[in-house]
Amino acid sequence: MIKLAVLLQRKPGMSFEAFDRHWDGPHGDLVVGIPEFMRHVRRYSQSHVVDPSYEGAGMEWQAAKIDGIAEVSFDDVDAMTAAFNEPRFVELVGTDDAQFIDGGAVSVLVTQEIEKIPLNGSPAVKLSVAIKRPDGMSFDAFDTYWNTTHAEIVTSVPEFTRHVRRYVQSHIIQEYTGADDRSKLTNQWSFAPFDGIAELWFDDAAEVVRAFNEPAFIETIAPDDVNFVDQAGTKLLVVQEIEKFPNLVHRYSN
Repeated sequence: MIKLAVLLQRKPGMSFEAFDRHWDGPHGDLVVGIPEFMRHVRRYSQSHVVDPSYEGAGMEWQAAKIDGIAEVSFDDVDAMTAAFNEPRFVELVGTDDAQFIDGGAVSVLVTQEIEKIPLNGSPAVKLSVAIKRPDGMSFDAFDTYWNTTHAEIVTSVPEFTRHVRRYVQSHIIQEYTGADDRSKLTNQWSFAPFDGIAELWFDDAAEVVRAFNEPAFIETIAPDDVNFVDQAGTKLLVVQEIEKFPNLVHRYSN
């Protein structure tokens, strides 16, 4: 299974709340109401920013200039391509996108999830870290190091992992690294300038801060970042993940 992560920015001049409400309600309902598109989809969720003024829990990484991340899972790349080329999807969703999204700022990552810590509990928030590798490091070297060495370090520190309710690495499919000048994937979206997304679930936003301020995290995990992460190019979001399919959930009641 693959997951398409769509990084969204709201239309210029639109408030964050207006964007967030339209995305959650009218847009989400529209998408799941198109059977020609949804027959290809295995899961659809929206990651809504918890606080648009959030500045990264006191960490050195910068808050992302992203207003939300749509995540859509498919069996494979062929199913994804077929879905986004369904005529009714192109017609209806393309028209609605213009109501709340800055189309020129939308970017995507085509990924495969690798779970490092299975779900435990009922977490309320997710930290999404869009990672950029350092200049001079190959994609393969980055991908292998992150998947093996770094993951092993993270999961070996109980003082940190006791705060974590789930940990997933979303690895870019090599064919879609965005490292070349190939044509756009769909809808004129470009490839995001990142090499993967780390996703960690927590009980709440305060727990994110506690986890990353654990002395054991600072002493053991954080120093490893310099081995495979360009911190200046790495961005983070604290989000609430709202499932749209197979279960339709809304963030707002009206």
